[in-house]
Amino acid sequence: MFSADVFRSRADGEGTGSERFALTYERLRHVNGLVRDGSPLVRDRERLFPLLAWSAVADPALFYAMFLHHCMTTGAVLEFGAGREDLADVLEELAATERVGALLMTELGHGNSNASVRTVAEYDAARGEFVLRTPEPAAVKFPPAVAAEGVPRLAVVLAQLVVDGAECGEFCFLVPLRDADGPLPGVDVRPLRPTPVLPLDAAAVSFDGVRIPYRFWLRDNASLTADGGFSDPFGSPAVRARRTLSLIRFAWEAAVVGLAATAGASAAVAVRHAHRRRTGGRFAADLPVIRYRNQQRALFGALSGAYVAQLVAVATATPEAPALTPQAVRTTFLMKVVTDRIAERVSARARTASGALGFLAANRFLDYQGFAHSLNAAAADNQMLLLDGAQALLAGTAYTPPADEAPAAGSRDLLDPAVWEALAAVRERTLHRELADGLREASEEGLSPFDAWNGLYDRAERLAETHAARLVLGVLREAVEGVAGSDPVTGPEAAAVLRDLLALHALEQLAEHDGWYLAEGLLDADEVRSVPALLDRLCERLEPYAEELAEALGVPYALVGAPIADEDYVGALTGTA
Repeated sequence: MFSADVFRSRADGEGTGSERFALTYERLRHVNGLVRDGSPLVRDRERLFPLLAWSAVADPALFYAMFLHHCMTTGAVLEFGAGREDLADVLEELAATERVGALLMTELGHGNSNASVRTVAEYDAARGEFVLRTPEPAAVKFPPAVAAEGVPRLAVVLAQLVVDGAECGEFCFLVPLRDADGPLPGVDVRPLRPTPVLPLDAAAVSFDGVRIPYRFWLRDNASLTADGGFSDPFGSPAVRARRTLSLIRFAWEAAVVGLAATAGASAAVAVRHAHRRRTGGRFAADLPVIRYRNQQRALFGALSGAYVAQLVAVATATPEAPALTPQAVRTTFLMKVVTDRIAERVSARARTASGALGFLAANRFLDYQGFAHSLNAAAADNQMLLLDGAQALLAGTAYTPPADEAPAAGSRDLLDPAVWEALAAVRERTLHRELADGLREASEEGLSPFDAWNGLYDRAERLAETHAARLVLGVLREAVEGVAGSDPVTGPEAAAVLRDLLALHALEQLAEHDGWYLAEGLLDADEVRSVPALLDRLCERLEPYAEELAEALGVPYALVGAPIADEDYVGALTGTA
């Protein structure tokens, strides 16, 4: 599928502007044509997630097009139009990519918040239709990727439903935006200047009296009577908005998969290259750079992060869709934040460790780092997700703070995965108590909810970050235990290597907060001082396995197309191979 000519690397950086956008959608249709079997791909998770992973490695812009089309657009039809035969033709059209799906949620004047959407879909009872309009410049949909010419588009548009002058809540509507000849009547698509970080056909979109058939209202369990009476079992616009925005969970899962794949590609390419890149140092001549401890700290740290991201992706993007519970939703969006940060750090380390060649576009580190950077604000801003998570934890929504059971300072092994998890648990419990105390004190002082939270957002972020870190460390512990028990002969040795690799991630995280742990008496001075030496010892033990660990990530080097991943990277870059 991915060895077709459409994925061949272009010498000119795959073109610019309209040519680059056209290539993205050509690739989308190519992949879609080979996997199409009549069933929505978003329901076939065992095929969907590998396809998203390979798409991200091949072309991050293709990944965006894939998940917007299959997860968000088709997903919205299936989620909010479940069981409706009158939408069968829409699903067939999307399955054939006769129209490419898009998602129009965020608005220019409201940042990354979907809580105050002002785009209006007003019900016209006389004609049984909705009239979609953008009431003010701030309500312009911004910045959906729908500007490419010649590509028919069907969008899921988030709008405020208005019935008989009353706002009834935010709903999704299916809106044909453009055909092969351009935007449809009443739809204004203004292309934005392409960003160098990620080549997407971004646009600002507004509506002026666009008529939407009744059946294109993705009404979920809400309804309208013939005379225009509105009914919603959820009872309030606020609850309806939360239900509608639950659609974003498809994006979180997809993001975790794509980010883990690009982190793996970055780490594997850099580690592979470091075994072949030779340097003449002051104290030794003609050594591969992987022999240098500072390179090992950077590259093995990247490799560790890539493995952590892969383990998180496996735990998050499971073959069976998770239950739509508050805890499952919260865990999924926090794993998006965690994986995004890991992937950005891994690609940056891999790029830096590769020297001047790391900055060549052909070697893909900039593509992958830009991809991770772009996802900081995509599918809900990371900071907003952390604050939402913290508020839910504080409210006790499907959550109880972990027990305070860390072993005493100086009496434990910092390479033990159970110790990593226990220390994170104590930090989480402490931060939870401090945040709760801070809010109680603010309430006693008579502060408004805004003023109370406004002085505590930093603590809230730290709580959510620590909660997410503890969950990840639990995944790592289970992975090591699983490998240890997998085979009585090879399992223990393999588990020891995996533990050493994952310990790099855990100890670096610990070192980021060692001052806090020291102040709380959870680490002693000797333990804090021991961490750099522990990291060096881990690197020394991992060096014999490093290239094998990189290969075990299963990165398709031919698809990455990075010359420095070639055995003869000099020949690959000079055309003499």
